[in-house]
Amino acid sequence: MLTASQTPAETDAQWVRLIPPGVTDPAARIADSMGGVLAQAIETICTAAQANLRAIDILCYRGLAHEEYLLRACPAPDSSRGSALPIPSDPEIETTSASVQDSDTLTVRFGTWLADQLVDRVGVEIVTCDPTPLGRTQTLTTRLVTDAEAPIAVDRAGSQSHLATYLDGLLERSVPHVARTIIAPTGSGTYHVEQQVGQFSPQARTLQRRDLARHSKRDTAPSLAAQYDTDAITSPWELLTEDGWDPKTWASQSPCHPTLHRQPGAGTAASTLVDLCTQQLEYQRLLGTLGDPQPLTDQYDALEYSPTLEVEAASLTSMLGLVWGYETSAWDTQHDFDRRPPILEPLALLRAAPGTDETAGHHPRAPAGDESSSHLWTPAPATTADWPTPSLRAGELGPAAPAVTRRAIKRLREYGDSLSLAATLGVDTPWAIAERRPPDGDPSSLVVDDDGTVPPGELIAAASHGVETHAITVVTETQAAAERAAAILREPFVEAADSETVLYPRTARHWITSGHVAVVPREMPLQWTIDPDGTVRLYAADACLVSGTVWGDPLRPTVPFDDPSTPLRWVDPDSSPVVRTTDGVARDQYDTPAALAAEYRSIPLPAVPARRWWSPRATCLSLGPPGPSVVDPRRRFGRYEESLETALEEFVTTYTCQAETTLTASTIATACRRLLWPQSATVVSHAKLKRLVTELSRRITGPVSFDSALKKADTMTLTQRGWIYPDTTADRPAAPFADATAAGTPTASLAETLAIDPDYK
Repeated sequence: MLTASQTPAETDAQWVRLIPPGVTDPAARIADSMGGVLAQAIETICTAAQANLRAIDILCYRGLAHEEYLLRACPAPDSSRGSALPIPSDPEIETTSASVQDSDTLTVRFGTWLADQLVDRVGVEIVTCDPTPLGRTQTLTTRLVTDAEAPIAVDRAGSQSHLATYLDGLLERSVPHVARTIIAPTGSGTYHVEQQVGQFSPQARTLQRRDLARHSKRDTAPSLAAQYDTDAITSPWELLTEDGWDPKTWASQSPCHPTLHRQPGAGTAASTLVDLCTQQLEYQRLLGTLGDPQPLTDQYDALEYSPTLEVEAASLTSMLGLVWGYETSAWDTQHDFDRRPPILEPLALLRAAPGTDETAGHHPRAPAGDESSSHLWTPAPATTADWPTPSLRAGELGPAAPAVTRRAIKRLREYGDSLSLAATLGVDTPWAIAERRPPDGDPSSLVVDDDGTVPPGELIAAASHGVETHAITVVTETQAAAERAAAILREPFVEAADSETVLYPRTARHWITSGHVAVVPREMPLQWTIDPDGTVRLYAADACLVSGTVWGDPLRPTVPFDDPSTPLRWVDPDSSPVVRTTDGVARDQYDTPAALAAEYRSIPLPAVPARRWWSPRATCLSLGPPGPSVVDPRRRFGRYEESLETALEEFVTTYTCQAETTLTASTIATACRRLLWPQSATVVSHAKLKRLVTELSRRITGPVSFDSALKKADTMTLTQRGWIYPDTTADRPAAPFADATAAGTPTASLAETLAIDPDYK
C-alpha cells in the first residue's frame, strides 16, 4: 500500500485546489473531460529533473457548487536529495492573495507547477481541507485491486477516462461521493496507483453485513472496477460476489433483514472481504485519516491481492479525470442526512478561473455554537461539543454523558437515521431517550450506555416496552460496554434453571399497589423467576411471596393476608413511616424515613423480556476512537462451524427447559434456524436441523436434564422440553404488571428511596 502521508486527525492539511471556469458564467465552461491534461501534468512533474516526490494525492468530491479536485505532493522521506520539487525555471504565476505567507512552501511550489502545466482557464488556489463533516460512520466504499505481477495497461474505451465515466454516473444520480487516487512513480517508467471511491447517501449506509446484502438486492453496490475492461483489475465487492456470497432473506423473519451467506464450496477469504467492506479501515483510508496502513495491508496480503496497482505510464490518462459536474445537485437532496462536504478554507489564490467566483465553492468552518440555521449550506459542527444536546425530561437521561449522547445522535444521523425524542414518552424506562428510525427499516428504541452502567433490567425493559417490534439500539462509548449490552440481549435473563428462569430485576420501577409500596426486610435476598407457562414468582430464600402471569393476571401475595410469618409488608407514603401487613395491620412505626430505609427495602419489579432473544432486532454500536463498530447481539455458538448438532444442543439447553408442554421437532428446528440464519456463514438447512432434533427425540425419556440426554440412551426426549418463557403475542402484553408501578408520584419517590442495588449473584 502506498505511503502517502495520512494522519489520524488530518484537519488542516494544505492542498492545491483546481477551480473550473464558468461556474457563475456558463459561457466560459469547459465541456470535455480533462483527464488527459491532468495525467500529462502529473507525469511531467514526476519525471522532472530533481523532483524528489514520493507520491501525488488527488482528492475528488462533490462540493457545494461543482466537483472539487484537490491535489498535494508528498515528498520522499530521503531529504538528502534536495527539495521535493524544484522551482520552475520560468514561473509566470503571480499570487493574487496576500495570505500566501500562511501557505506551505511545498504546496505553493506544487501549485505553481500545476498552474504552469494546465491550461490557463483552470484556476489554482491553496486551501485547507478538513474531512470532519463527512462523518465518522463508515459508508459504502470500493477500491481497485489486482493479483497481476506485471505492469497493467489500461486503455480508454471512449472520450473520457474510466474514473470520469464512473463519476458521471454518480453525478447523474445526485449521489454525494468522494474519490481518492494516489499516484507514485516507481522509478522505472511505471506508476503505482491506489484508487478508491465512497458513496455518501442514506442508501449507501454500510455498517453491518446485512447492509451489504441490501446493496446486492437493490443494485447500489459500487462498480468502479467494472468500468475497467481488463481482467487484471477487480475490487473487493466483485471478489465477494465471485467467492460465492449471495444475499438471502428469510420471509418468515420479522423484522425482515437480508443477510449474506456463503454457498457451499466458497473460499475462506469471504469473511475477510466482508470485513473490508464493512469495517473502518477502508473508510479511514478514503478520508486520509487512517494513519498506519499496515493492518489494511495485512488483510489484502491474506487475500493475495494488492490494493496498489502498477500501471504503464500511458494508463494514467485512462485512470484520471476532471469532471466538473456543473449544476449537478447532490448534498442538497440529503435533507435528513447528517453528512456534508469537507470544510474548505482558502489560503492563497494563485490563478483565477474565468467566469467563476472561486468563493462559491468555499465551505468555511462554522463558529463554535452557531446553530442558528438549518439550511443546507450551514456547515455541520466539526466537533461533538458543538452538537446540540437533546431537550429531555429532567432526571430521565441516566448517567450517560451529554457528549456521548450528542455523538450517538451524530453518528446515527450520519448513518441515515432520523431520531424522535418525543416518541419515548410512553416507554416504561428512563433509559430509552429516543426512537431511531432508519430510512429503510423498522424503528427501534435508542439507549445510550456510555460506560456499560445501564442496569440489565432497564436495558431489557427498553427493548421490551419500546417500539412494537421490540427492536433496540444501544450506543456505547467503548467496545467493552457494547459487548456487555450484546451479551445481555443474547440471553435476557440471569440464568435458566431446571423448570424456571431467573429474571433480572428492574431498578427504575418497583412494586406498588393501591398507592402502597411493597417492602421486605432490607437484608432479605429476592429473586424473580418465570416458568414456561408465563407464571412470574418472587422468592425470598426458598419461599414464594408473590406470583402473577404475563397473560394479564396481576401480582398478588401467595400467602394468607393474616400470616404473621410472611416478610412482605406495605408502606403508605402519605402517612408517617409505618410498616403494615397485607391486611392493613400496623406492625412497626419509625420516627424518620431514614430509619425506615435502614430496616426495609422496596421490591423491584421483574424485567420480563418480550423475547427469548433479540435477533435480529438489536444493534449494539460502539463509538470508540477507531470509529463506529457494531457488536453482534445474536447468540454466538462457538463450535457451530464444527458441528450443527453442537449448535442445536446449545440452543435447546439455553432456550428450553423441562416442561409439560410439547415442542415438536419442526418447532425447535424452525426456531433454531431463525436464530442461526442471520449469523451463519453458510445456509442453514431446516431439513437437517429437523432430522437432528428427531434423532435426539427418539431417545428414551427419563427424569434427568437435557445435557444428560445427549450422553445417555435411556434418558428423556425433546418433547419434554418447553420454551423457558412465552414470547410476546397478541395475548401476551410486552409490559406485564404495568399497573403495579408508577412514575413521578410520591409513592414512586418513596419506593426509589427504599431501593437498594440489585445483587445478580
